[in-house]
Amino acid sequence: MNNTDKLRKSLSTMDIFLISFTGMVGSGWLLGVLAVPVYDGPASILTWVIAGLFFIVLALVFSELGTMFPYSGSLVRFNEFSHGPVSNFYLGLAYTIGAISTPPVEAAALTSFISSYIPDVYNAHTSLLTSYGIIVALLFLGLFILIQFIGVNIFGKANAVMTWFKMAAIILTVIMIFSFIFDSKNFFELRDGFLPYGTSSIFAAMVPGGVIFSYLGFRQGLDYAGETKNPGKAIPLGLIFSMVAAMVTYIFLQIAFIGAINWKAAGVSPGDWPALLSSSWSANPFYYAFNSTGIYFLIGFAVFLIIVSIISSASTLNVYVGSSARSLYGMNKIDYFPNIFGRLHSKFRTPWVSLLITFIIGALFLLPFPSWYALIGINASFTVYAYLAAGITNSSLRKTAPDMERKFKTPFLKILSPLGFVIASLLIYFSGWSVVSLLLLIVVGGLPLFLLSGYGRKTFNISFKNIITFSIIYWIIFIFIGIVYAMSLLPFYVYFSIFTLTLIVSSTILYRFDESKNVIKATVWIIIYNIVIGIMSYYGSLGINAIKYPYDYIIFAVLSLIIYYIASNTGYKTERLKNFIKNGQVNDE
Repeated sequence: MNNTDKLRKSLSTMDIFLISFTGMVGSGWLLGVLAVPVYDGPASILTWVIAGLFFIVLALVFSELGTMFPYSGSLVRFNEFSHGPVSNFYLGLAYTIGAISTPPVEAAALTSFISSYIPDVYNAHTSLLTSYGIIVALLFLGLFILIQFIGVNIFGKANAVMTWFKMAAIILTVIMIFSFIFDSKNFFELRDGFLPYGTSSIFAAMVPGGVIFSYLGFRQGLDYAGETKNPGKAIPLGLIFSMVAAMVTYIFLQIAFIGAINWKAAGVSPGDWPALLSSSWSANPFYYAFNSTGIYFLIGFAVFLIIVSIISSASTLNVYVGSSARSLYGMNKIDYFPNIFGRLHSKFRTPWVSLLITFIIGALFLLPFPSWYALIGINASFTVYAYLAAGITNSSLRKTAPDMERKFKTPFLKILSPLGFVIASLLIYFSGWSVVSLLLLIVVGGLPLFLLSGYGRKTFNISFKNIITFSIIYWIIFIFIGIVYAMSLLPFYVYFSIFTLTLIVSSTILYRFDESKNVIKATVWIIIYNIVIGIMSYYGSLGINAIKYPYDYIIFAVLSLIIYYIASNTGYKTERLKNFIKNGQVNDE
């Protein structure tokens, strides 16, 4: 492949920091600060702290992989080097779905922020965009598709300006609240005190409150790894510093917002945290906090926050549009998707086809789910599913490719690697059965997509006729499972037994082909994982509560640790890894 087919490398350490930071501190600081206390009250501060520590571990583990394989769209590619194409396909498909569903989330948030002055775009009673609002959101999405199309160099500079402005506005917001409207009574003196809903709420709030959705943004630095000038330095420094900065930012913002709540102005009984979500404050919490004071100076600042809200979400939307397209681009570069996804524009060196597809799929998400609150849980769970790769890929590569150059080595990997896997696993578990069930149906049900690709047919050396037959039967079974589950026609143990049997039988069929034995062996971990998380999610405290908190958390953490060791010991020296070691940087960047 000649140089005209390569992405432009122009991003610095500061660019990676700003890209990751703005990916994390987007609509989350404007909406999540209200959404999290809805589930755990003032203890939401602890939710941000604990989740932040979780993601620092993940960032450390991913940093090593990011410097080893500095690809654009890299998160859909890592596991291919250690566990082969099928394991990586499951993870990559989940991540791609999560990535592509993010731009419409930010576009919906951006549109809701202007509803104070253009009320026709947002319905405060349903927390959904109106038909007119959906059109406006699509226009925002299209604008940033155009920015990404023009080029990553221009994007990096534009993102830097927007991010620095946003950081200054956040600092000013916190200072203004502590100086003029902070009320410490909101923390301990309301009914049920600091922890109104028990310790389990600290973890249960992570997904529906948008905490995981917000912190997921650290991955943006990895998605742009193929466009950095010095990935060995830029990736680890950019990721870690941005993660720490984001955690500190959210802690201060959460403290500030809780202290700024005027219960009377919000029309909510003091201490009735869930009622905040159905109040007018849910559209733009900080705006209403300042506007409700009746002080002209602070009302003026509230108007300024409308502008800040728009710029904040716009900069984050900008980042996510680019990373979504790069996920599609990355899936093509590992031959999982057709070549058209990998086409670069001759002048701007950007993946223009993937950008166009990102817009189309984003529009399809906005039509049925025109709401920030409706999509963040699904988005977070699909994305975190891909994060399972971090620990097992690192630990496996330390065994199968110990002599590979590692410009950054994760410290204490024997501790952080299994810990990272368990953390990612628990973050998925916190989504609850309703989301996990959808995740399993879509991700596991997507297997025929890989088999029908050129890479899939090559991997298993199966005739196209047999693949078509296999795929039709497979999809009929999964459609049946989906219908039975949605309509509650059969008990859980019946349709989940069908799900489990389908997983085992299909893997056994594919294992029969000599060429694929290592591939299927390396996929055993994810088959076991899917079965275990399905059972635990249904019977655990976030399902039917047959296994009470905290015992379900402990049991699932232990089972996840066992699965980690299975996974780390079933990795092998894949063909992709052999080619990388032999040829160095693969010629697709």
